Amino acid sequence: MSRSPHLPFMKVRDGKMSRPLRGEYQMAQVNPDPHAYGYVFVPINRVTGLFSSYEHLQGALRDLETLGFDSQHIEVFAGEEGADVLDLCGQRHGVITRMLRNIEALLTDNTDLHQQADATLRAGGAAIGILMDGKEEKKEQVAAVLKANKGQLIHYWGRWTTERLG
Repeated sequence: MSRSPHLPFMKVRDGKMSRPLRGEYQMAQVNPDPHAYGYVFVPINRVTGLFSSYEHLQGALRDLETLGFDSQHIEVFAGEEGADVLDLCGQRHGVITRMLRNIEALLTDNTDLHQQADATLRAGGAAIGILMDGKEEKKEQVAAVLKANKGQLIHYWGRWTTERLG
């Protein structure tokens, strides 16, 4: 299946994600392959959060747009497909990746975050990643937007640190 890097976010209908009708969505990169150039262990230079409902995510997308973030800066991972694409446990990326994830589990608290994100996606929720790309001074504002829209487990991922923002 070919995936465009810029699809409208999916609408929930009858408990399942489906394409939205005209005018129902904000643009974001939906389920892009973050591992296109090699396995990505952490979303460096991004604020991330989880949403259990489409409506809350839509509110966050609208508010992020007012802060100057567009589809080039926002990645959304939704549902089972999003969980499979993210592959947070490294299951589809070989033995070495799984070994490194196991070492990470011994050394950091990130494993719990990965498991919660995977569970949220598989339950029909979504994860969002906002690339700060020179806008690091706005990370607290971004976190406030996600919190105001009922985002959970909000973190900023720096090169060497993970900072809980909400």
